[in-house]
Amino acid sequence: MEGSSLVLKEAVSDLSRARRILGVMVKHGFGDMLQRGRIFERLGIRRPEGDGDRGRSTAQRLKQMLTELGPTFIKMGQLLSTRPDIVPNDYVQELRTLQDQVAPFGYPEVAKVIQQELGAEPDKLFAKFDREPMASASIAQVHRAETHDGMQVVVKVKRPGIERTVRSDLDILYYLAHLLEAVFEETALYNPVDVIREFDQAIGFEMDLEREAENLRIFAKNFRERKTIAIPKPFDQLSSGNVLTMDYLQGQRLEEVEPGSELGKKAALNLIEGAYQQAFEDGFFHADPHPGNLRILDDGRMGMLDLGQVGKLTPAMRNTLVLLGLGIVLKDADTISRLVYRIGSQDVRVDLGKLKDDIKKTMESSLETKLDRIDTGQILRRLLDLSVEHKVRIPPDYALVTKALATVEVTVRRLYPDMDTAAVAGPYIKRLLVERYNLEDLRGGLLRTVLQLSNFLNDVPRQMSQILLDIEGGRLSVQVRDPESSRMRGAVRGVGMDVFWGLVAAGLLAGSLPAFMQPVPTPTAAV
Repeated sequence: MEGSSLVLKEAVSDLSRARRILGVMVKHGFGDMLQRGRIFERLGIRRPEGDGDRGRSTAQRLKQMLTELGPTFIKMGQLLSTRPDIVPNDYVQELRTLQDQVAPFGYPEVAKVIQQELGAEPDKLFAKFDREPMASASIAQVHRAETHDGMQVVVKVKRPGIERTVRSDLDILYYLAHLLEAVFEETALYNPVDVIREFDQAIGFEMDLEREAENLRIFAKNFRERKTIAIPKPFDQLSSGNVLTMDYLQGQRLEEVEPGSELGKKAALNLIEGAYQQAFEDGFFHADPHPGNLRILDDGRMGMLDLGQVGKLTPAMRNTLVLLGLGIVLKDADTISRLVYRIGSQDVRVDLGKLKDDIKKTMESSLETKLDRIDTGQILRRLLDLSVEHKVRIPPDYALVTKALATVEVTVRRLYPDMDTAAVAGPYIKRLLVERYNLEDLRGGLLRTVLQLSNFLNDVPRQMSQILLDIEGGRLSVQVRDPESSRMRGAVRGVGMDVFWGLVAAGLLAGSLPAFMQPVPTPTAAV
């Protein structure tokens, strides 16, 4: 008990904050869950009175609870909305409506932060500085300004004291996650502590404005010679870890552009080309391209804002996407199911035959519709649902890219409702295969893969026969060494992350096979 008390004191540094969090949870109807986990007893506090509003769905009550608890929990809810592999679909839909908009902090606090970070007040550093913010979110707020040489800029200022608030909340979340794993067996597949750890890293990146400035520089370099995506330029002399000054992109919001207009079509095609360039050419992509983070410039380029969240793809991930995606287009459920099987939890048996049948049904029903009406998001959600149903633990590393692809698709369909998806996507598929598997290049991945596959097919029958004979004769024994298990888990996790790209590939490749066969190899961005 003394050990538990020590852990508690280390994990929950702000007991008053913990009491408030628990009180809000009880208020919104989660008191019984806390009682079952003996949370109040472990904290040494009395359970707050009230049983919560039972007139709303659990998903609605969860959203209201997170909203009331403030910035850290709002961000947590937004992360969970990108994880349909661990959160039921009705929860995902509800959490996606969480708005990261909070009351702004006053100009005196803004001026104080800028003074501390940059050595002077805003009125001295800038020719003009709007005291009212353009937008206010949980981590920072943004002000319009003008430099002394006439440049129009925006200044992102981090909310004072946000690090301490987030750190205190994270300590409490870690503690609650450990208790959930200990008390509720059904959380074993989802690893609550790993989810909190993932969130800890994500919000840490988002609070580091120097890191965001570096992301802007990387994107600017990648798109310097391209005419698809526009990225704000950071002003290093007017930026720090808590202040970020960057170009103001003069553009229209998505809702201001008429769907199907020439500007809308041009922007949609540029967004598709830009997404291809980010994911497959650069391996560095905007992980949160929702409409609020996009602006359509007069020349049709898509301006991207708020690059605090980015994703990175290794060449191996991109290669896996190409091959597995093509398998999905060809409806090869057997291959897909075996690859998904390899991702599964090691201590849970997966019925491979049933998984294959379910994937086959999903692919057939999803791809029977007209090619230009394929719903990528629906395919991805169904594949993720199947993974959960069959106890397959999907690696969390691909949550951001799944969200990004689905968001891009929704935006493209809004701007260009009559777009022929097959005609647009087909040339991209051809480019992927030509670039990754050039038969004329002896170092290419295709020849290497064929060679490995040939060796594998030659060895498997002999090895399987040996295993079966050993089992029949009672000569088969298995020894497990703990030091090796860690290495094997890492290897399986890495394979799982690569394989999951095949599921994501449904969004890019589904419905593109006829266009893939066309002779035109290279699409042209709208310029």
